[in-house]
Amino acid sequence: MGARTGNNLRAVRLEEASRRAREAEANADDAAAIAAWRDYRLIRDASRPAEDLLAEGIALSRTAERLIEPR
Repeated sequence: MGARTGNNLRAVRLEEASRRAREAEANADDAAAIAAWRDYRLIRDASRPAEDLLAEGIALSRTAERLIEPR
């Protein structure tokens, strides 16, 4: 699979997840909307560089640590 085909497939998958999420929101189906938006984010994040994802994870972990520290 070439890069162009992969990008096209990713775009189709993103559009489908977005369509499902918006449809679920329009039908007030919160659980389905949440699942569809989660799928959308996973598809989108799969194309991000690993270094960016790692840096974001570290930043989130540090924020979580600060939130649970006793005051």
